[in-house]
Amino acid sequence: MSSDWTVADAEAEATEFRGYFRAGRFVAVAGPLALVALTAGWLFLGAAPVLAGTTSVRDALVWAALGLLAVCLVVLGAAVFRGGGRSRRESYRGAVRAASVAPGYGEGTVPARLGGAGRQSVRTVGVLVAVPALLALWAALGGADARGSGTSTALAEADAVIRQLPIVKIENQVAEGSNRRADATADFTVLLPSPTGGDGVPATFEAATNRRESVGNDLYVAYVPDRPELGAVGDDQRAEVERLLAGRAVPVGDAWLIAGLWALVTLGLVTGWWVTGSTRRGARAVGPDWQSLRVTVTGAGEHVDTPPPGGTSAADERKQRENTRRLKGLVLQGGDGTEVPFQSQMSSEAAGTALSGAHGWLLWDPRRRRGRDVPADLVGDDGWQLPGAVPVPVAERIAKEGRTLPAHPDPQRRVRSLDLGAGWLVTASLPVLAGWAVALGCLAALVLVPDAGDWRWWTAAGGLLAPVLGLFAQGMARDGG
Repeated sequence: MSSDWTVADAEAEATEFRGYFRAGRFVAVAGPLALVALTAGWLFLGAAPVLAGTTSVRDALVWAALGLLAVCLVVLGAAVFRGGGRSRRESYRGAVRAASVAPGYGEGTVPARLGGAGRQSVRTVGVLVAVPALLALWAALGGADARGSGTSTALAEADAVIRQLPIVKIENQVAEGSNRRADATADFTVLLPSPTGGDGVPATFEAATNRRESVGNDLYVAYVPDRPELGAVGDDQRAEVERLLAGRAVPVGDAWLIAGLWALVTLGLVTGWWVTGSTRRGARAVGPDWQSLRVTVTGAGEHVDTPPPGGTSAADERKQRENTRRLKGLVLQGGDGTEVPFQSQMSSEAAGTALSGAHGWLLWDPRRRRGRDVPADLVGDDGWQLPGAVPVPVAERIAKEGRTLPAHPDPQRRVRSLDLGAGWLVTASLPVLAGWAVALGCLAALVLVPDAGDWRWWTAAGGLLAPVLGLFAQGMARDGG
């Protein structure tokens, strides 16, 4: 980087940011894992003890996940109070100086081996996994059904059986429509067989049925034959009764719907990143057939990538317009004035400011393609390596015009991967911290309080919106400053 910065200065900057980098990696891994575990446990695991007197698997999972999320919040809070509120440009500069502390200063030669982008990939995948999991978790918690939770637990521990029994009384029936097949909720009374052979023992429970029921209709009822005083739970679906006995909080149909949408969205996001991610790559050796171009970073800009026309018809012109891309990224300038757009999946303006004036090599393997881009790496003279991509037409044009040089790898040349987003923790400020604290409080309330009711949806909405409002408040404060 700049000659004003010595090795000692870079080492001091690296020491300051190294702890933030490690903390950020911990949160990027621990947070999504906790959310996935909590969501899966809440949807599919029951709350009934595995063995009499022991803690259920779901309870253990819930407490472990909540504890891990609380640790992540503490880590974020520590980062905010110690060095938070920095701009993205400041964190990018810190990352550049930290990555510059490596052997191989000066113009040097092309390294024989390039590092991968594993840490960036982990953080990206963490976000792609965490967002759908968080949405699925809020939906599951908001729609949780706690009907008969205390009775269900007592019946499960006493080895209840499930039998079909006729309804003898219906109270407080509320239907969602006038049609007889409309879903309804009511208080049902059935007569449980008496263990002494006398008259049946009445038991009343609330149930949400798939149709409006009438006296005399049969329901699936769970009860203990020799202990009718424990009461009963029932439903018109046997699977729902089994769910209540197991202590699962989300109705079977809702659970599979939420899980299916959750899986589809997560798979779609991760697959899209896998196919198009410009920084996704592992460590690899630089071969003599690679192309290299001596470049200087001049800042950030926008490149319009227009595919070649397929014809002169109106349909061909429309297809060309639809496939035209506007790519924001770094602008590199070759020694002969050639401008090269370079995508690095980071804020282009902040990255351009942090790297402006840096000299180095742009390297790519012309045989590799990823969609309409060629994976490329920018290797700075200060010892850092930034993964990214160059549009295929630009790479082909530069090579065809003879502006590149064959790479001559030097085994002694060493580089360190530059992860511009590694210092993301210190870009957070108090509004963001407050938003996530409120979200965690809402999450804990929904998980730990078994009561059903409309308050669950309002609490879930509040927990979902709190981080968004925190980010909005932070953005407004920085724009105003």
